[in-house]
Amino acid sequence: MPNVFITGADRGLGLSLCKEYLNRGWRVFAGKYMEDFALLESLAHPALHVIKLDIGCMKSIAAAKEAVLKVTNSLDMIVSNAALMGDVNCELYKPPMDLEIPWDYFRINALGTIKLVETLLPIMDQGEMKRLCFVSSEAGSITLMKHRGAHPFPYSMSKAAMNMGVRMLHNQLYKDGYSFRIIHPGWMKFRKQDGNLEESGRFDPDYIGQWAAKYFETPRADEHRLAMVDYREYDWPF
Repeated sequence: MPNVFITGADRGLGLSLCKEYLNRGWRVFAGKYMEDFALLESLAHPALHVIKLDIGCMKSIAAAKEAVLKVTNSLDMIVSNAALMGDVNCELYKPPMDLEIPWDYFRINALGTIKLVETLLPIMDQGEMKRLCFVSSEAGSITLMKHRGAHPFPYSMSKAAMNMGVRMLHNQLYKDGYSFRIIHPGWMKFRKQDGNLEESGRFDPDYIGQWAAKYFETPRADEHRLAMVDYREYDWPF
């Protein structure tokens, strides 16, 4: 049975990916942050292991590693999906810019992502697939942001930093047999505590999850190439 670790599994795409991989016969280690969401537990699957995880906390990441090792000594895939989003007062034309809260964006969206890989790498080394998957965003593309007007700095800057971090991981780990996936999932609908979806958003996260799970799992002929793709598997500049 292959093993996958998925962060941000409380709701949205992370939850949908958990369901997909369980259906595909994987053992799923699901990183849970939001205590008030019980959607993961409602899956009630014997191959699901829910792990409390704050991706921005080194102690929490270390504890997650120990939780995995209690079950298995190998991981085949990591899906880094957890991210911080939201409105902050960090726009050029809305002074004064908040320079404290944005640090959380970098700590979670960029540095936490890389720290997770570093911490779980010894377990990944024992896996067969060695697949590292990252949920990014077109908001982190420097090229595509040229037509945007006023836009909060923290999310876009932190996603751009994450993309660079993935590039550096690729430079170091590809030679050791690791393969990489980066996706731009699009504007997904928000899943509420009762499991229903809000109307805002374009895509049902289950729809994107079905595609993403298959894309993450399927080998590519050009594994040497690092690319960010959408649900149509079109390349996006990052």
